Amino acid sequence: MSIAFPNIPPPGHLEIFTLSTHLSVDSDLTACLWTEEDRLHDTITTLATWSGPMSLVVVTSARSGSTDHLTMLKRLPELMNFFDTHASFDLSFHVLQVSSSSGGSANAYLNVARLLAPTDRVVLFPDGLPSHLSSNLYSSIIRSTSPQPLVLGNNSRRTYPFAPMSPVILPKDYPTWCTERFSLFRSRSLDWEDCLWQLWLESAGEVKSTAMDNWPVVETGESNNSALSLRRRWTVKYRAEACALAMKRAQNLEATSYADKKAFQWRKKFCHEVRS
Repeated sequence: MSIAFPNIPPPGHLEIFTLSTHLSVDSDLTACLWTEEDRLHDTITTLATWSGPMSLVVVTSARSGSTDHLTMLKRLPELMNFFDTHASFDLSFHVLQVSSSSGGSANAYLNVARLLAPTDRVVLFPDGLPSHLSSNLYSSIIRSTSPQPLVLGNNSRRTYPFAPMSPVILPKDYPTWCTERFSLFRSRSLDWEDCLWQLWLESAGEVKSTAMDNWPVVETGESNNSALSLRRRWTVKYRAEACALAMKRAQNLEATSYADKKAFQWRKKFCHEVRS
């Protein structure tokens, strides 16, 4: 884990499958999400809106074996009672200790949830599950199949830049994992914006987007303070470096097929626009 996710503590601080319910669910799509310990109750109230498997990472600053840590674990029977009285689903619950609850990479936590998902496909929810997810909307998500990442959202944006905090469906083993570079800034929306940009670049603009009826519009609520201004400058630098790496990798591979050459030309044009 320390190699795969350098921005989170060593593997001894990750407790996988702390709580797990294994029910027979006819779905190959796992909802991946994360929450801070102090938002756990609010997160739990939304879980029943998803009828399929879930991989949930709970982030806590309580040290393993401490009183606070044991207190949190004692709340698990309460969670089990909640599951017993609501819609059936398959939940994998993981506890991740971090050095401080005020820092860390939101994308890293989603990557952990994706890594531990039990199915071949996942849907990454950067801001948790919607509080109201109708059965028709859930069925539409389940039916959505694509070898490329598929962004879910409303009718406003069908190509990049997508609507803020739009979830994305992709194969669990898709080669691109969300960047974790910005662990100094606790901003879900900006972390996720960079992840969507990264998927757009790596797929050479082949990311699909589908409009979901009644999909909630998310307000990011980011203020324009000095820390966020610095964060955005780092984003500009990251994207320039990512483009340079993508172009160098494409040149080294010596694309021969028409599709590879087309992707190379697309990235070249796209990265020129990023630099300008």
